[in-house]
Amino acid sequence: MLRFSVFLVAISFILSGSIPAGNPLNAIEFTGTDKVLPCTDSSLKSLNEVPSLCSDDEISPYSARLLSHYITYASVTGNENQAGIFISNVARQKGFHVEILTDQPGSFNFTASLYPLDKKKPNVIFLNHIDVVPASSEPGIEYTYPPFSGTIAEGKIWGRGAIDNKGMAVMQLLGLEYFLDVAAEIDLPFNVTMLSVSGEETGGYTGAKIMVDEFLDYLNPVAVYGEGGSGIPGIIRREPDRKLFGISTTFKRSLWLELTLKNNTSGHGAVPPPDYVVKEKVQALSRLLNETRRISFCATSRNMFRELGKIEGGARGMALRNLRLFRPFVIRSIKQENIVKSLLTNTITITSINSPMAAANQIPQEIVSVLDCRLLPETTTEDFLEHIHDILANDLISIRVIHEKNIIPPTVIDAWYYYMREALQMVYPGAGVIPIIAPASNDNNYFREHGIPTYGIMPVFIPVHLLETIHNVDERIPVEALEQGKAVYRELIRIIIESKIDQSAI
Repeated sequence: MLRFSVFLVAISFILSGSIPAGNPLNAIEFTGTDKVLPCTDSSLKSLNEVPSLCSDDEISPYSARLLSHYITYASVTGNENQAGIFISNVARQKGFHVEILTDQPGSFNFTASLYPLDKKKPNVIFLNHIDVVPASSEPGIEYTYPPFSGTIAEGKIWGRGAIDNKGMAVMQLLGLEYFLDVAAEIDLPFNVTMLSVSGEETGGYTGAKIMVDEFLDYLNPVAVYGEGGSGIPGIIRREPDRKLFGISTTFKRSLWLELTLKNNTSGHGAVPPPDYVVKEKVQALSRLLNETRRISFCATSRNMFRELGKIEGGARGMALRNLRLFRPFVIRSIKQENIVKSLLTNTITITSINSPMAAANQIPQEIVSVLDCRLLPETTTEDFLEHIHDILANDLISIRVIHEKNIIPPTVIDAWYYYMREALQMVYPGAGVIPIIAPASNDNNYFREHGIPTYGIMPVFIPVHLLETIHNVDERIPVEALEQGKAVYRELIRIIIESKIDQSAI
């Protein structure tokens, strides 16, 4: 999942559900299940016999209790089926048109739609993933609450997947639920579908890739909203507390490299030769890590800074809007912002260094290291490999590509971007919204590769220390953030309906 630092939203913004006078929907009453329920309520137990683990005297919204139950299914990648069955049954009982697209071991993928997919309506997709990463059981690691307990405590829902990515599924499903009655009474010119997939944490091969390869025409997507950017703190210098959202329109693609160095030298550590593989590899990797990374502005990043400049205003805003004129000033500022800097450079991380097991005094003849490289959208693999070779400056080091993502053109900002921007600003009044580059790839790119407008956004503000729990100990999401995210999706659908989309245009 894409990780950005964000602030906790201090005030809950609850949508009224009203629609402006003159709209044909204004006579329809929205119904939902966001009432406050005590933890001892049995409304969810009828869906699955998993008890709530919050304290008996705690009052929690339905969204929190649903997420709590969803988390109790330990859907580590490859084990998504039971969790998928649970949340798809919830959708079915609410009245969604549910279709199980694949139900194989480790590959459970389903849709929950306002209308049946076989109606072939242009379809707005809300994308999320069922799988989660494993919870570490290493000695010394202690959890406040068991990682698959779904405990509700301290105003938060605790457990693996609370943020990444089961929380977002709950937001999407409950935001969409408000429009079931609308869809039943009015034949809208489009469909809206929540698509829950498997295997995102390991590349999407058992989920999103299958959806695109085998079901793309059936899904008929005209736009996709998946996970991605969220609130970013402290970016607006003049108003550091002002909320700022980043919606990703492209990504830094992954390129994983294996570097192998072999050299037959004397093998006893008591008399080290002038050059041996460990020494040479360390020196080469040191050159790689100490290289000054070149900051590069592509069309997407220029647009990102231009929009940020409009929000910032003043001299700094003018500089951001005019990168060519103020490039030296902007680059100096960027170098002080590590998150922003990582979005504008090709990054290299050494993830492992290995040599054959041997005695402590035996010099190995081979050493292998693995690099996780993240490349800017315009960087080709060939150019990057040539650059790596030059920096390593050692012809004995062989470089092998063990994984790479394709170069995919960015999503061109269109009406679907502005619908989400408006929804965010309705729920978070005064918030700024800008397009961004995602620092890592995810399932969004399978759809983006087919030219479908695809936007990455986790529509919540969460404190930095909670974001750091993603893939870590004590992952948790504030109940308040869950409710606000639900409100954003609800508002998004209302805005799309009121836009009176021309079916022939989409």
